[in-house]
Amino acid sequence: METLSFALGMAFVVVIATVIVAVYAFVKVSKVKKELEQFEISQSHETENIYRNMQEEISAVKRCLVETEQGIYSQMDSRFDKMTQKKQLLKN
Repeated sequence: METLSFALGMAFVVVIATVIVAVYAFVKVSKVKKELEQFEISQSHETENIYRNMQEEISAVKRCLVETEQGIYSQMDSRFDKMTQKKQLLKN
């Protein structure tokens, strides 16, 4: 009888230890899962910010190119007008 009681007691201790380890592991996995979800959300926001910044930079470069192109055409047009006026003055 003593051997049976001892074996049942040891089995109970092993079961309790296993339950404690399982609960600890579950809590740890739950904590890591939450951290991973927060990391994914953070990375998603960072990716969106980077994409938005890139789009803003691309738009700024496009605006700069358009302004430069307009400036060049304006200057060319001005020079062409001056040249045409000089040509007409020389003819008269």
